[in-house]
This record gives sequence, C-alpha cells and structure tokens, in this order.
Amino acid sequence: MKFLKNQTRGIRAGILFWGCAFVAMPSSGLCQANIAQKLIQPVEQSVTTRQESQKQRDQWEQERSDLVLVYEQLELEHGTLVSENRELTAAQQSQKAQNLALMEQKQASLRIQKELFPFVQKVFTRLAAFVAADAPFLKQERAVRMTSLEKGITDPGVSVAEKYRRVMEALFVEAEYGTTIEVYQEKVMMEGKTTTGNIFRLGRVSLFFLSLDRQSCARFNVAQAEWQPLADEYLPAVRSAIEIGTKRKPVELLSLPIGHLALQGEDQ
Repeated sequence: MKFLKNQTRGIRAGILFWGCAFVAMPSSGLCQANIAQKLIQPVEQSVTTRQESQKQRDQWEQERSDLVLVYEQLELEHGTLVSENRELTAAQQSQKAQNLALMEQKQASLRIQKELFPFVQKVFTRLAAFVAADAPFLKQERAVRMTSLEKGITDPGVSVAEKYRRVMEALFVEAEYGTTIEVYQEKVMMEGKTTTGNIFRLGRVSLFFLSLDRQSCARFNVAQAEWQPLADEYLPAVRSAIEIGTKRKPVELLSLPIGHLALQGEDQ
C-alpha cells in the first residue's frame, strides 16, 4: 500500500511537472492543460482500482483464514463424532447380544420351571410319606414343618424357585437328623399308659426313653411301631446317654440295645 501511494505521488508529480512545463510554454495554452488533466485522470482511476483490488484481496484472505479455521474445527468435531458413533455402534451390538442372551436365559428358566414343579411335587409327596412312616421323634415340630411346606407347595402365589428352596430345606433338616443326637421331653404311650420322660435320639438309629424319676427306661421298636420297656440293666447306659445328649457329661462309649437292620425280604 505504501508503495502504491509513493508510486501515485511520483506519477502525479511527473504529470504535474510536464503539465506545468506545458503551461509555461506560451504556445500550449489551455489545450496543454486539458492534456495534462486527461493524463492524470486514468492514472488516478488505475491507482484507485488497484487499491480496491488490494482491499478486496485482503478481505478474501481474511475470509479464507476464517474458513480454514472453521474447517479445521469442523474436521476435529467430525473425527470426534465418528469415534463416538463407532463406540455407540459397538455398545448397541453388545446390548443386542446381551438382550439375546437374556431372552435365551428367560426361555430356559421358563422351561426349567415348567419341568421343576412336577419334580418338587414328587419330592414333597415322598418326603411326607417318609416322615409319616419314620420313628416318632419331634412329632409336633416335624408335623408343623410339613404342614407349612404343603401350604407353600399348593400356593400359586409362591414361585417355583421358592417352592424348590423350601423342599430342599426340609430335606436337609430331615437328613441332618441322621447325623446328630438330641434330648427332648415328651409323652409316650407304653403298655397302655401315657408316661412323660426324656427321649434320647441317636440319629435315626434308635430312640430311648427315660422316665422323669430315672427309674425306668424303654426303646422304640420301629418294626412294631411301639415303645417297649428295657431291663433295669440298661438304666445306667440310658441315663448316661441322656446326660451326654444334654451336654452334662463328656462323650463315652455306651452299650445300648439298638436292635439290628432288617434285610430286604426279611420279616420284620
């Protein structure tokens, strides 16, 4: 811009110089002044045009810089959006796979529930029959448990999973009776009379009875489903068993008439 201004000033000075020279000559007159004016006017227009072109070029350069900056920003945003789109696509595919797996699990669960309910009913029926035919220990406690279990099995509002859990819990409790000893107080029918005393449960092997006065004892005969008195010679062993079961005496070996196991086909 400074170069153009200096150049313009130089051209004007030159034109003015020659114009003055023409004016100074007595032979040129007014005609020479018109020629100088005609020379100056195109030059000024040219300079003005070049100045406007330079301004426009500068403006375009600024606009180009602004557009380049906007383009770079948009390109950066585009890369970010492409990355996010890729992640969202992967997440969507993973979600679809999870939904498919959940649907398969749901179908398998429905199939298992459909097949499990008859099994639960069958196990409960066998358990109820077993408890009814078992030795008569903890009769009240076991009867309450079986009654509550039956209500849960027949209740349509209880899920199959909960019914299965309750049946398995009852089975576990009944199985645990076979590995534990216990002493509790109960009335028994013996020789036509009801007698109250302490009962020693030796797992599921045998039940022994000791009267409250500790002067008589008995054993439950599973084959005949009745309490049978024992000879007085077994009183010390039964008394010791009661004390061991109540943890008032350390464990020791005892000689108790537990009977014998019946073989298949053998008469009871």
